Amino acid sequence: MLFVKNTPINQILSMTEMIEVIEDTLKEVALGRGFDLPRRRIHHPNRMIFGLLPGSVHGAMGAYLQTDLDRRIHHETVILYDTETGEPLILFQDCSINESRTGAAGGLGAKHLARAGASRVAVIGSAVHAQTQLAAVAAVRNLTQVKVYSPTIEHRTDFARKMSHQLGREVSTAAEPQEAVDGADIVIAATNSNKPVINGSWLTPGMHVTSIANGDKTRTRQEIDEETLRRADPIFVTSKETVCVNESDVFRAVRDQIISWERVHEISSLLLGETPGRTDERQITLFKLQGTGIMDVAIGLRAYERIKGGNLALRL
Repeated sequence: MLFVKNTPINQILSMTEMIEVIEDTLKEVALGRGFDLPRRRIHHPNRMIFGLLPGSVHGAMGAYLQTDLDRRIHHETVILYDTETGEPLILFQDCSINESRTGAAGGLGAKHLARAGASRVAVIGSAVHAQTQLAAVAAVRNLTQVKVYSPTIEHRTDFARKMSHQLGREVSTAAEPQEAVDGADIVIAATNSNKPVINGSWLTPGMHVTSIANGDKTRTRQEIDEETLRRADPIFVTSKETVCVNESDVFRAVRDQIISWERVHEISSLLLGETPGRTDERQITLFKLQGTGIMDVAIGLRAYERIKGGNLALRL
């Protein structure tokens, strides 16, 4: 078995490659050739979380494992096994796979749901998930304007400086979230907030929204408000099963009759051409992105294939 530690996955795979991997993987799930289970978490009395996301695709099976204490303590492990022999193939420790694959999935949504020519982006949030979301959108769209809002001035300033350098184009800061959203084509909410950071009344026809905050029954997250859910049509999710098991904001909106399931589709159905995406330039589209273990497994598998003959990994 190979072992890779503290090597960011973006040093092994490009964002473009990861977006391609996620697109292929979600198609495999829809075709019945990929398998995953919804996220499960144990919440300990000291607030430490243990999370498990299993999945299997393309001859590999495994899981993403997470320990987290209010983001102050955070470790991730991705382990893969061969589906034929059951032998362990590789273990990744703290290689930022989760952040990158979530970003890649968000980029996939922007690729297929944002209107033609969309080039102006608003980012609400400034931590690593906000960074990978923006990097992924930049990989699928030619960006002309990026504005970021975070409630902490230093955080949004640091984000703008870092991402300006990474993307080779100016990223500016906004003093208020609505200032960032005004005039945007693509709005990214990448926070861990339990109250809305986007007001649906700010949205204008033709916008595409990506939202990544997904809690569970014991840790509620809701970074978009009910008005955003009311106005968005169509709404796409990664997995309806995960939405229901974790009782995310989309599940709660259906339960409370704010929206109906008829407006909610799995993005894999769009990728296979079974469900239309944007059919009108004035539609407000929403990709409510749930993380699934099969995405971690798929990214890990592509990285394993890249490095197994090299010197990057230890052999255990």
